[in-house]
Amino acid sequence: MNTTMNLFRQRKGIFGMPTIRGIRLSLFVSKAFIAILMSGDAHSAPSQTQQSSASIPLRKITPQLKILCFTRFLIEIPSTAKVAYGRLTAGGEITRVKGGAEKIDTMIVERINANKENSKLFSREIGLDLVAEKIHPSSKENIKHLVNVVGFSEYSIRSFFKLNNDAFILSELGVPESSVNNFLDENVETAQFLRARKENEIPNEPGICIDGAFSKIESIYEGIELGARIKEYPDVHFSIQIIKNGGYLQKVDLAQNVADAKQESKSNGLSKWVSHLKILRQGKRVVNDWHGEEMLLRIPSGNDNPSHHKFTFRASGEKYDPLHPFVEMTLDTGVKGNQSASVEPSLSDAEALALWDWLLNSIRVRPNAVAAKASAPAKPGG
Repeated sequence: MNTTMNLFRQRKGIFGMPTIRGIRLSLFVSKAFIAILMSGDAHSAPSQTQQSSASIPLRKITPQLKILCFTRFLIEIPSTAKVAYGRLTAGGEITRVKGGAEKIDTMIVERINANKENSKLFSREIGLDLVAEKIHPSSKENIKHLVNVVGFSEYSIRSFFKLNNDAFILSELGVPESSVNNFLDENVETAQFLRARKENEIPNEPGICIDGAFSKIESIYEGIELGARIKEYPDVHFSIQIIKNGGYLQKVDLAQNVADAKQESKSNGLSKWVSHLKILRQGKRVVNDWHGEEMLLRIPSGNDNPSHHKFTFRASGEKYDPLHPFVEMTLDTGVKGNQSASVEPSLSDAEALALWDWLLNSIRVRPNAVAAKASAPAKPGG
């Protein structure tokens, strides 16, 4: 991956400076306090209580487990859990379309049609007329490109290819005209590192597990977002976000985040509600050699929303180290659909703690996840 592309993606904020998809605890708590829970009728237990999960049994959970591979790590989850993926990155931004292998041309035509207004509004640069707004074959038979004009001298690039029965799309948005051909070539190179992978396959070689695929690419662009729903407790949602750091580390201070949010909420007349916020556990925690912090909250009820759990673990990681990425993990109860604080939690405080600890304690590095003596990828600008 060349230096020009590295600098461009660093500037775009892909993985040089982590993007935390809108779930910073300070923002989450203050919005919950102010926008959702505008009532003083909270009735949860007193705040600042510390609890341990110490061998609390989970009433209904299946004893059968499955091992899930995510980037270079493994986690054990109940075999009944349903897993959904968000952002996937292995050398570039990747989307999987299950069963879409024979629908690639249709998907490209749909995107061309959806971009017709932009295509009329913004003129294409001389030299890109031959590739923009049409199915454009690449130098590899299995890959097809689409270049859309989205602004003045600004383009989006998507490269489509098949892996078994699935379609995969490599995407780059906001690309200047001068970089279009470079990104097309880079997408072809990135695709060559990918192969299909079944959910239960645990590779025994260096590389990156993503949804339905495995990549052997060595890149500073590496990450995953996934969520798991447990059948026996349908209101419980567990999520993981992994981002390999570039030259910047995200600061972690969950206690300060909560303190700031509490102060903001008090200034908005919610002092009584804030007094019922229950901290089940907080402080430093090490998960799989990730030195981070956890904040485990029981959010009070209010404004017809039930009390619920909001657990967060976050670790800054280390620069350019695939085994020490930025990590954020959350567990929410009371979820219905994708809306939190919607139903009464199916887990008690002790059970929520037990499930949280069980999941986090099962995380480990996949064997042979990194090459034994591989040199680190070149840093941007180096």
